[in-house]
Amino acid sequence: MDSSSSLTPPPALLPLNTVLEGWRVVAWAGCGVHGAVYRAVSALDELASPVALKLALHPSNPRFAREAELLSRCLHPSIPRLLDRGSWQSPAGTVHPFLVLQWVDGVPLYDQHRLHPTSPPELRRWLLQLSQAVATLHAQGAVHRDIKGDNVLVRRSDGRAMLMDFGTGLYPGAAPLTPAMGFPGTPIYRSPEAWLFEMQFYRSSTARYRPSAADDLYALGVTACRLLTGEYPEPAVPSRDERGTLHLDSVLLPRALLRHPHVDPALRAITLRLLSVKPEQRGTAAQLAQELEQTLTPFRRHSSTAPSATVRTRARTRFGWRWWALAAASLALVIGTWRVLSSTPPQEGAVTRAEPPVADSVDAGPAGLGDTATPAALEKEPADSTQQDPVADIPEPQPGQIRPDRKGLCPGKGMLTLNGGCWVETTWDAEKCQEFGGEMVKGTCYLPVLLPGKKRPSTSGPTEEP
Repeated sequence: MDSSSSLTPPPALLPLNTVLEGWRVVAWAGCGVHGAVYRAVSALDELASPVALKLALHPSNPRFAREAELLSRCLHPSIPRLLDRGSWQSPAGTVHPFLVLQWVDGVPLYDQHRLHPTSPPELRRWLLQLSQAVATLHAQGAVHRDIKGDNVLVRRSDGRAMLMDFGTGLYPGAAPLTPAMGFPGTPIYRSPEAWLFEMQFYRSSTARYRPSAADDLYALGVTACRLLTGEYPEPAVPSRDERGTLHLDSVLLPRALLRHPHVDPALRAITLRLLSVKPEQRGTAAQLAQELEQTLTPFRRHSSTAPSATVRTRARTRFGWRWWALAAASLALVIGTWRVLSSTPPQEGAVTRAEPPVADSVDAGPAGLGDTATPAALEKEPADSTQQDPVADIPEPQPGQIRPDRKGLCPGKGMLTLNGGCWVETTWDAEKCQEFGGEMVKGTCYLPVLLPGKKRPSTSGPTEEP
C-alpha cells in the first residue's frame, strides 16, 4: 500500500490523494457503522470513471469478505458491480479490508419521492427493478436482510432504482456474523415471523432465526407501503392459544393503503400481498417482477387479489401497546437515556398517528417496461453531497416510540419533536449511536424516546463480531 503521507489518519479520515493499491481517493462520500466510503479513481488512469471505495473502520472485519463474495455472485443492473478488493494498513499497523464498487450517483429513494412526487407508473418501475435485483439474489440462495428505502438510490442519470449495502447479506455456506437472537436490519422492516420468533425464544441463548426470501419480500412490501402512504405497517399484538403458544394473526396497515383513492390499485394489491402475515402468500421475487412488468405493458391489465390473512387498520388499544411493550422488555439493551426520561409519563395521545398526506397522483395510464424506463425528473443535489451509503434527512419513528400530543409537544423536558416522534439529541458518534438504536442525521445522533419497558434493537445489527 502506498500513501501520500506517513501521517495518514484512521480509515474514516483518509486525506485526498491517498492511494490504496492502485486506487486514489478524490472525495469523501459517507460513513456507516462498519465502513467509510470514498469516491476514488484509478491511479493509473485519471480519466477513468469514478468508483466507490468502501474501507472497513475496524481491522479485519469479516463482513467485507462476505459482502464481496455475495456481490460477485449477483450480476444485475440494479446491483452495484464489485470491481476490486484489497486491504489497507494503517499507520498503527492494523489491516483494514476495502471493496471497490461501481459508483452510483443517486438520491435516496424516499428523498427522491418526497422532493419530486412520483407517478404510479414510475413507482412500479422502481419496484420492478428492485424485485428483479432481489430475484437475482434469491436465485443464489442468498438474502439481503436489510432492504429498506434508505438502502435504495435512484440514479440521477437514468432514474434506475439501485439496491445498496449488502453488508448484512447471507448466502449458503457463509459463516454467521450475528450472535444468536441477533436480528440485523431495521426493526420496522422485520417480518411478522421474525418478530414472532423473537417473542417465543427471547430467553434462549442458542436459538437462531433462519432468514428466508420471504423476509426480504416483506421488507420490500414495507418499502412500497411507505412510498404509497408515508406510513409503515406494523405487526399486530400476538395472541395465545389454549396451549399458551403465541400467534401473529394480522398486520396493522395504514388506513391510506386500504382506502385512499389516490393509491394505485395495482400497487395496493401487490403491497397487500407482500405484507401478508403468512410468508407463503407473498410469492417469490421472480413472480413479483413478472407481475409488475405486466402492469407496465401497454394495453394490458393485470389484477391481483389481496391476501387471505386478516388485515386490520390501526385501531390500537392501550392494552395492546402495554402487552407488546412488556413482551419486548427482555429482548435488547435499554437505551440509557430513557432511565432519565421515563419519570415523565407519556400523554394519552402519544402513540396515536394522524392520517398521513398521500403525495401520489392518480395513475394516468400504463407506461413502458421497467427495464426501458425513461429517466426520472430527479431532484438535483450538489455533486459533493452524494453519499454511497445514504442517511435519511430526518429520523423515522420506530415501533413503541413516544409520539407528540395533539399540540405537537413531547412529554419530557429536552425532547425534540421530529417527523412525528419524540427524540433526544446527542453528540455520540455513528457507531455508538447505532449501538443504542439511534439515527444519525447530518452528523448528529438522535435517540428515540420509547414507552416504558419498550426496547429497540440496533438498526444495522451488532457492532461487534462474535
